[in-house]
Amino acid sequence: MYGIIASIYLIWRIGTAGNWSAACWVLLLLCLLGVRRDQIEVEWKRFFIFAIPMLYVFYYFYGSGNGFWWKIANWMFENNRHPWNWDAWMNSIPFNDGAWARTFNTPSLDHAMVWIYNYGFVLSLWICIVRSFWTRSMKKMLSYALSGHLMQFPLILPFYNLILLREVWWVKHQPDLLGRSFATENELLVSVMNCFPSMHTSISFAMLLLALREKDRIFKYMMVAYCSSIIFSTMYLQIHWVLDVFAGMAFAYGTVKLADLVIGLASKLLPSSFKGFYGKKGKTYSKETMVA
Repeated sequence: MYGIIASIYLIWRIGTAGNWSAACWVLLLLCLLGVRRDQIEVEWKRFFIFAIPMLYVFYYFYGSGNGFWWKIANWMFENNRHPWNWDAWMNSIPFNDGAWARTFNTPSLDHAMVWIYNYGFVLSLWICIVRSFWTRSMKKMLSYALSGHLMQFPLILPFYNLILLREVWWVKHQPDLLGRSFATENELLVSVMNCFPSMHTSISFAMLLLALREKDRIFKYMMVAYCSSIIFSTMYLQIHWVLDVFAGMAFAYGTVKLADLVIGLASKLLPSSFKGFYGKKGKTYSKETMVA
């Protein structure tokens, strides 16, 4: 009971830290409907001993990561370490600006796409981590986290440090459909300069790839629809170039495979005593349980 209360409180703190709207919580609950289909045979008490601290660590990095990211972005802007400027080249490629994605547009659709884009960068990841928590699988929690921000942030920095590519609307001198306000010109330039590859795309596509491994169809269909809409929103809102999106998908695929490799190697190094303690008492340990 204490473990369940602590877990719910921590998940609530994650949502409040991210200023989740009611729609965010509804989306999370829908994705949890079939969670039993993916649960593994692990005793709840033993799972909580390891999983709650792990979830807290992810929460801690989530809370401190945004400030750290912007420090790096400002450092790159101030030091101007961009040997390649791709603005003109990307703008010269036919259909690369994604204007076709706005062939049909309405104020209501604009509002929906803004919501999807603004929350998509972290909500897609947290839905998967929280759901994997309730499947009682630490392996899945780690897989989603590593395939998301934990690995993608350091791996994507060389691209952002070498390639200067700004958002579509800025390059084409159009209004910012996100309606962002910038205090200074420098703040604006820092916000729009890192486009290749699209990290909104890479995060959401990595979550989509991992969600397809689950058994529950509700979750798979929800994540395919939600993550696809995040990717579409980057072009609909005239933020990312089409090539940014394809590069983000390729980057996500590589990160997922790398995370699989790291987790596979780490699983082999786990002592048998830990695997035995973590397994459900009185049950024969399956291969999945032993490394979960």
